[in-house]
Amino acid sequence: MRSLLATVLVLAALPATTGAASADPEGLRSCGTSVEESVGNGWCSGSGTFRVVVACDDNRFARSPWITISGGKGTIGVSCHGPARAVGAEVEEA
Repeated sequence: MRSLLATVLVLAALPATTGAASADPEGLRSCGTSVEESVGNGWCSGSGTFRVVVACDDNRFARSPWITISGGKGTIGVSCHGPARAVGAEVEEA
């Protein structure tokens, strides 16, 4: 079983509301990705569940755990196994 290094960083930006707080009805938005060396990162804002899938130059894929955000921002990253380099990444919504 290949080993994956996953790093999760969730930045919760709570919206200013009066009364009861509710989830953002717009879903995920402003998603993007980046790759550097062996690591791929993905991020989104809004509300929903996503992960990042990274294509590695050894023809394998590295998949991060799923992350759920609610009215905030989330960033998650995953690295390719061993000496493989990341060649692309995409955000996958649940």
